[in-house]
Amino acid sequence: MASLSRFSTPVRLGPAAERFVLAERDQLPPWIVVAFGAGIAAWFALPGGAWHGVVIALGAATALGVLAVHGRWAAMELGARCVFIAGLMLAAGTAHMAWRAERVAADPLPAPWFGTLTGRVIEREMQPARGQVRLVLQTAPAFGLPRTVRVNLDLALDDAAARPGAIIAGRARLMPPAQASLPGGYSFAQRAWFDQLGATGSMLDPPRSVQPAGSQSGLDSLRARLSAHIQTRLDGGAGGIAATLATGDRGAISEDDAEAMRRSGLAHLLSISGLHVTALIGAVWLVTLRLLALSPPLARAVPLPLVAAGAGALAGIAYTLLTSAL
Repeated sequence: MASLSRFSTPVRLGPAAERFVLAERDQLPPWIVVAFGAGIAAWFALPGGAWHGVVIALGAATALGVLAVHGRWAAMELGARCVFIAGLMLAAGTAHMAWRAERVAADPLPAPWFGTLTGRVIEREMQPARGQVRLVLQTAPAFGLPRTVRVNLDLALDDAAARPGAIIAGRARLMPPAQASLPGGYSFAQRAWFDQLGATGSMLDPPRSVQPAGSQSGLDSLRARLSAHIQTRLDGGAGGIAATLATGDRGAISEDDAEAMRRSGLAHLLSISGLHVTALIGAVWLVTLRLLALSPPLARAVPLPLVAAGAGALAGIAYTLLTSAL
């Protein structure tokens, strides 16, 4: 590469691009994320198949070409370094999505299915506002069904034994994940594919226990008890929304309340995200700081902002674990 660089013209950007790079030289690191995101966007925008490989090859070839011309990183000018990193990140973003898609790929159920369903419960979500329990089951390969299916069970048919870890059986009706009803509209099938759900449906009988579950984890038990406590203290939709924000359990939100949140553009607030964790950390930091500042000797002895930041970090970790927002 070093010998090749002696006879090659250094990579230079156009005048406008060079001015832009110079103007943004102090903010270039965030553009690495933009280039990586562009690779992810390319995976979604392109038809698939060989096109994804073309983007990966183009990005990698661009980076290798710049490296071949200059020989080493130290010999590159700022513009060449930007092209080198942009090519690598573009290829990395597309390759990441291709790997992710391959890893979560699950063939959906080809046609409606009816029969006796047997599987291990891996998720259980109470939805009292809808009068049902939602179960995610992991089926055995011998049944010829998708690896993971989701079924709804009426509360009247619910059995406390149907909890995570248990193997249950019962008559069920399964359907392939629903496609978008309108072109460009919301497609549950796409979300189900990334969630590795191959079918959805409902159980028609009370599930019978084939193998009982082990002991419930402490976090799961705490989450269930806290959600139930909040719903007994707050009636109606307020209790369901409060339980969701406190534990991540969305099952208590009625369909009317959920639709109202969607229509008002506030549905995203019901999904525990960085916004909620940040708000909690900030509140704990402020409250801890104010309480510790009430003691002048303590304020003189220790750095209160640092202590408050530690308390906020611990609260954020605990909240993330409690709501399963990892």
